Amino acid sequence: MAENDITSRMKQLGVNEADLEETFARSSGPGGQNVNKVSTAVTLRHLPSGISVTVQDSRSQAVNRKLARERLLDAIESAREGQRMAEIAKCEKERRRKSPRPAALKRKILESKRRRAELKKQRTKIKLD
Repeated sequence: MAENDITSRMKQLGVNEADLEETFARSSGPGGQNVNKVSTAVTLRHLPSGISVTVQDSRSQAVNRKLARERLLDAIESAREGQRMAEIAKCEKERRRKSPRPAALKRKILESKRRRAELKKQRTKIKLD
């Protein structure tokens, strides 16, 4: 993915470079002396949402910075999609709650209530003489 693709995605999502906090640390894993001496691991945090990603895939800090931006944008997209799906589910639940009951179900419920009332009427108090 080219650099201009990342910037266009950032514009599309409304993410500004000023909203990102970037920190560097020493990586672990393969890479030899380079990862022991150079801070190649990149942690990128989107301040407004609090979403954070850490990348230490490559020996190169520049590659890790690019990958971190891509993964952060993916995480922001998925979080927004999750929020959108939750909102849709909430609206659907409210719609189902407000929708009227079918006539057949209403009749069935009323009949059940009548039967229950008859059963309760048959109970009489025991008179002690």
